Amino acid sequence: MGMNGIDRGGSWEAGRRGSERPDYGSRRTDSLRGICFCLLYDLCCWLAAVARPVPEDVEEYTLSTVRDIPDPRQRLSRYVNPALLQVWEEALAPFFEIGATLEPELGEAGSFQERGRESDGHVRCELRFSNRSAVIDRHRRRHPLPQDDWVLTVWLSPELGGYVENATLRRASADL
Repeated sequence: MGMNGIDRGGSWEAGRRGSERPDYGSRRTDSLRGICFCLLYDLCCWLAAVARPVPEDVEEYTLSTVRDIPDPRQRLSRYVNPALLQVWEEALAPFFEIGATLEPELGEAGSFQERGRESDGHVRCELRFSNRSAVIDRHRRRHPLPQDDWVLTVWLSPELGGYVENATLRRASADL
């Protein structure tokens, strides 16, 4: 599938320290990181039209209750706000209608930051990653996307392990 960096364990674990493991803050951070990783993984699979259960060697995929579901869109429906998923489906309809797919190639290193609670209680997190992906058209021609770092910002419901309420994707260079 070409999802470099997503199916390798070590580099996405950056920022974890063995001494932090036992405390609640670390478990909470691990849980938030896991949900954000699962979201990125399932979005990539959906755009790549890859329908298979999440392989066991993808250790970062922490949502064990949906791991065996082959359809990434169905996995997303279990933990993403239905209204948000509907907006994504409508926005992506032209992409799928022309027979395009994504050939995901994400960098081996990624960083995660919890940005805290918003005034409405939602938890805001950011997952930063490099991207060397390409779009494959219906004629199987490869169209490389610009190489850049990207930031996936995710707003999670106030309950730990809750829904992905909203998410945005932007080039990291937009932060400059």
